[in-house]
Amino acid sequence: MSVKTIAFLSNTITKPFDRFLKTYEITHYPLDTIIPQLYATVPEDVLILILDISFFKPNDEERLSLLKNALIHFRAHNHAKIIINTLNDTFYDIFTPYTLQEEQKLVALNASIVALQQEIHDVAILDFYALCKEYGTRQLMNEQNGYLFQMPFTKMAVELLSAQIQERLELFTTSRIKAIAVDADNTLWGGIVGEDGIEGIHIDNNYPGIVYSKFQHDLLALKKSGIILILLSKNDESLVHTVFETKTMPLSLDDFVATSINWNAKSENLSAILERLNLTKSGIIFLDDSATEIEEMRQRMDIACYKMNPEHPLENLATLRGITALKTLHISEEDRLKTTLYKQENARSSLSSTLVGKEEFIASLEIELEITCNNTNHLERITQLINKTNQFNLTTKRYDLSEVKALMQQGSVYDFSVKDKFGDMGIVGVVIIKENTIDTFVMSCRVLGRGIEECVLSIITHKYPHLKASYIKTDKNALVEHFYDKNGFTITHQDSETHYEFAHFVDVNESIKVRDES
Repeated sequence: MSVKTIAFLSNTITKPFDRFLKTYEITHYPLDTIIPQLYATVPEDVLILILDISFFKPNDEERLSLLKNALIHFRAHNHAKIIINTLNDTFYDIFTPYTLQEEQKLVALNASIVALQQEIHDVAILDFYALCKEYGTRQLMNEQNGYLFQMPFTKMAVELLSAQIQERLELFTTSRIKAIAVDADNTLWGGIVGEDGIEGIHIDNNYPGIVYSKFQHDLLALKKSGIILILLSKNDESLVHTVFETKTMPLSLDDFVATSINWNAKSENLSAILERLNLTKSGIIFLDDSATEIEEMRQRMDIACYKMNPEHPLENLATLRGITALKTLHISEEDRLKTTLYKQENARSSLSSTLVGKEEFIASLEIELEITCNNTNHLERITQLINKTNQFNLTTKRYDLSEVKALMQQGSVYDFSVKDKFGDMGIVGVVIIKENTIDTFVMSCRVLGRGIEECVLSIITHKYPHLKASYIKTDKNALVEHFYDKNGFTITHQDSETHYEFAHFVDVNESIKVRDES
């Protein structure tokens, strides 16, 4: 879904935002109609709630409850995504403990607003409170204008909030980066270990080492949120290992799903890692301090590359934090486990190389497949898979969370979870059936080639013996162009799509254990 129309709903004047968001068709709902409007329907793609602290006076708990109930009603009756801001306030400092007490109340109120994101689908947060902490309340709030004109935000505040709105709109509609491939010398730490020695490496509590430590801390935070880390270094492997073993750093070697430390071309090393992990180069970025390495990677792998600056390492922090595609609106349980999941994938690849045939390999994995249908507890992960999966995606239809919920009410949305002897891979596949037709069929690349996709199709065709399906070709899903042809379907006709109907059941690997909870 692309965002074309947005609407502002507020207890303050919002017209000043128009000048910074000119690419969108903008509606401003009447001032101070927040609750009534949330109980109505809106045609816009996104509804932006800009709230001033006065909305929550005099009883913040009561007003918050009123807002939450209205938002729940809105979500049940509207597809529009929601953006809402955290709050700031000014306090009369008559007694320091009193001021701190009032500040704590504000923090608690903001925490409740942020919690709405977890309770109500398709909600994003504008963190105005954090902006005020960073830039200063006096720079961003004009108390006098707030009282006189219901416009408490300064021009600077409107500009900063507009930038956050733009970023949130992008995050609603773009896929997140999956992995960061990162250099070691002059990137993870200051200095070149092969030339400067272990003692000459900068990563400590003094400048510039403290900046590199912060850079690693930011990478660790990204790793915990679902971005996997890959280490690529032209170096002697023992030297790099010694740095990790002897230096106190936020990152350890265990935080990387794969490492290639040798003198080969980094593009070759990355290509081998991606093949081993069942990853494509789309969704990978590369960080390195060498312009030569950047150019080699860009030309041979055609991925986004960012040059680190060892002369001014503070710029590296700004570069990393400025990559919108690394940010996300939601973190699922699968995201938190992503590094573990890909380490397991590495182990599976190693096992595969030791066995003779595919059937032997699949049997050795001890795969267990579990199916549920219309499981609202899995809404976020299902939506994530539908919108992030490109290769094994038969129709490449995209649905947001509220649309998936509606599909569950109208038809059948199946999700498939996989376990094997290496661990639990979580939900890896989704099939949506509408009017006896496969509307959507997606599978994670992490599990392809193990008979799971054929097993899933077999399960579905046994449930719907007169099933129809289609394949819509894109630039990225050539992998599944003949999937239906090979698995019991025949072509009925072709136009912009290839249309199929089910013809006969095909054999699937009997070593896969199926638990059907649908």
